[in-house]
Amino acid sequence: MNTDSELDDKEQTALLAEDDEMIRDILAQYLQRLGYNVLEAKNGKTAIDLLELSEEEIDLIVTDLLMPEAGGEKVVRTAQQIGCCDRILIISGFSEQMSQLDKTVGQQAAYLEKPFTFSAFEEKIEELSRTSI
Repeated sequence: MNTDSELDDKEQTALLAEDDEMIRDILAQYLQRLGYNVLEAKNGKTAIDLLELSEEEIDLIVTDLLMPEAGGEKVVRTAQQIGCCDRILIISGFSEQMSQLDKTVGQQAAYLEKPFTFSAFEEKIEELSRTSI
């Protein structure tokens, strides 16, 4: 288990999967402000490829729920199967799909409904950091 000081010393990497380029750019900037190296994916398939092939340890996954080629649910399931990351934030403008997602992805993921503020985004990521395994 990592201590807070070990986490502070290690550069952390976030995988960001978002099909809307403008939102992806803004979220990448948010994550960089929080100290993350960001791997960007423009769709779910690219995110899954990065999960399976990246040599970097992925410390956080931020994924949109509805994306082309593979949705956020598939990204989360792949991450869970690989066991590569226990900090997952799912973002979506469709709260009804998010409430149905609880049954399929378990309690590992946090949820944030679009639109949101930087402070709400940061708060969710801090919440995940406190509860990660």
